[in-house]
Amino acid sequence: MPGYLEEEGIDSQSVTDTYAAVKLEIDNRRWAGVPFYLRTGKRLGRRVTEIAVVFQRAPYSPFDATETQELGHNALVIRVQPDEGVTVRFGSKVPGTQMEIRDVTMDFAYGESFTESSPEAYERLLLDVLLGDANLFPRHQEVERSWEILDPVESFWARHGRPAPYAAGSWGPAEADEMLARDGRSWRRP
Repeated sequence: MPGYLEEEGIDSQSVTDTYAAVKLEIDNRRWAGVPFYLRTGKRLGRRVTEIAVVFQRAPYSPFDATETQELGHNALVIRVQPDEGVTVRFGSKVPGTQMEIRDVTMDFAYGESFTESSPEAYERLLLDVLLGDANLFPRHQEVERSWEILDPVESFWARHGRPAPYAAGSWGPAEADEMLARDGRSWRRP
């Protein structure tokens, strides 16, 4: 598939941002030390919008470390689109007398549970506009706060260069993987 700069009508010297990966932290007691990693991009490996809450490992485990080293992190994944639903992944003891733990998944898929089709996101927004219902629209305070977060990013890019290029169909530039690796993490592949 062609990348953004190979698209017809796009200047090959364009500096339009097509990918961003950021680490954010909230400066209060409740969220102290909890990183929020966000990424978005065009023409990534798959078109998907999801929120993944990846839990830290417990500081103490009643199981031998060799029995749990293959386990992934417990996770709660909320799939926004295209396959709306929720997945919970966690380690569970295999039934029986042996102490064996395995990753298991509980999955709710909206489309498989209901026969009625849900309206597309823009259909819902347009209907809300026609009905005068602004519940799904951001208030001016939210928009202003968004720019308070994004303006420093834009300023940084202006001083230090734009985000690194990446191949269409990939999951973004290597620098995004390196950012998470510095924290001992990796991006979740949807």
